[in-house]
Amino acid sequence: MQPLRQFNLCKTHGKHVLQIPAHRGEELFLRLASEGIDSTVVRKPGSLMAHLEMDEDVNLESVQSVLRAWDR
Repeated sequence: MQPLRQFNLCKTHGKHVLQIPAHRGEELFLRLASEGIDSTVVRKPGSLMAHLEMDEDVNLESVQSVLRAWDR
């Protein structure tokens, strides 16, 4: 499995949105859930990217910690 070199995290419509390759969306969703971080995977048909949406009040330090460990 190739590591992700960059995560695109933005805030839109009151949600934090993390853009990742579509084939890794469920994997990261499950990893975040195991750490108690709620997210929703959003995929668009034919797109190579998926979005993980998290509530505005999510602890971004916790998310970053999970991302660092997950992407090794």
